Amino acid sequence: MIYSVVTMIIKPGEMEKFIEECKKIRPLVLSEKGCLMYDYTREIQFDDGQEKINSNRITLYEKWESKEALENHNNMKYMYDFVQKVKTMRESVTVRIGEEVFI
Repeated sequence: MIYSVVTMIIKPGEMEKFIEECKKIRPLVLSEKGCLMYDYTREIQFDDGQEKINSNRITLYEKWESKEALENHNNMKYMYDFVQKVKTMRESVTVRIGEEVFI
């Protein structure tokens, strides 16, 4: 399994437009061969030990059957189009790719 964690800071005033674009792309991604999870999350307050909440931060959690499935996803035309639509809505993007420790 391959995991991707994408952390995005959305520009002030752009959150609703950004979420609308994410809603459009999610069903397409979930129908891709090898996609096991594609979930966008917002932060919530949980306890005093967590990092300060940033209401402009969205984190995308992805789970893929293989590295090849993730590579195919990244090469989809609709993903290119999606990135073009939302790139001006984001202040920053951080991507982390990992694999399971216990196989």
